[in-house]
Amino acid sequence: MSRPLVASSMGDTQTVRNPERADANPPTESRDPIPAAVGWVLGAVVAIVALAMTAVGAGLYARVDRTAIAEFVAADSTEVNGLTPAEAVNAGVPFVDWFSVGVALTGLALVVAAAVFVRARRRTRRRVAGEGGTTATFWASAVYGAAVTSLVSFVPGSGVVGRALAAYLHGDGSALRVGAPTELVGWILTVPLLVFLAAGLLAGVGAIDELTGGMVLVDIVLVGALVALAVNLGFGALGGFIADRVA
Repeated sequence: MSRPLVASSMGDTQTVRNPERADANPPTESRDPIPAAVGWVLGAVVAIVALAMTAVGAGLYARVDRTAIAEFVAADSTEVNGLTPAEAVNAGVPFVDWFSVGVALTGLALVVAAAVFVRARRRTRRRVAGEGGTTATFWASAVYGAAVTSLVSFVPGSGVVGRALAAYLHGDGSALRVGAPTELVGWILTVPLLVFLAAGLLAGVGAIDELTGGMVLVDIVLVGALVALAVNLGFGALGGFIADRVA
């Protein structure tokens, strides 16, 4: 008689759950300040603009030739300081070729970046849904901040607004750290255009044997771009500081 009782007792022990015992897999806490639709809309808008850039670059490369440049230079309203019309045409042909390729490649780079961003957002949301955490990751917040800066770029202080938004979204007490890199997102994507612009300037001045002057011009363009980046990084840090104080 004792064996069945023992077995019954063991069975009860195995099947009856303790209502006070904590669940082995408690629900995770997630922070999702950015709706999923925002990422899709941003990716689509960037892709459309990028495809338009690619089309413009390809059109320039295909349609603007020596004849078109000569007609432009010969126009009464066109003045090329320090260059004769023939020199302007000779310098303009390689410059337009390099510049148009740069515009097209920058557009293609933006298309790829938009696709990578949308895919990364989907992966982040799946991870957060299963493991918890936040969808407002460091670089995602920087991308959204850069997008806002571009949309309101006509407003004075737009850089501060975009960086402040990035810092607010990311939270986690890292306002200064996420504010400045927001500027890098937009600047990095323009690097191909800057490179081809510099190459076009060098090719143009090289065609008229003015390479020394061309090097000076390229230096001015590149230094100007770096100075603009440094200033915008400063505004980014300021935006992060403001968000840190307001939050």
